[in-house]
Amino acid sequence: MSYFEVDSERVISAAGMANKSVETLSTETDALMAHLNSLADSWKGGAAQNFQSVAKEWEGVQRRVHESLGKIRDALQTAGTQYSDVENSNMRMFSA
Repeated sequence: MSYFEVDSERVISAAGMANKSVETLSTETDALMAHLNSLADSWKGGAAQNFQSVAKEWEGVQRRVHESLGKIRDALQTAGTQYSDVENSNMRMFSA
């Protein structure tokens, strides 16, 4: 027999916190990329090419982090909502 205990409100709250993190990271990384792109536009030579390569690699990494955090947020939101819905349904089933 399975046993579990979940505070669905806490799970949903964690989804909200993850969403704020997604928004904050997006804003900050967009600002940083704008700054880096501006720098790259004014820089010429071999070091500049290497810098652009590293910046492009970093942009890919931050995109994957953003996507992963979004998946975590979505999963938490879905799980919290489903746990809450099931508990409410079960309470209605046994109400007088």
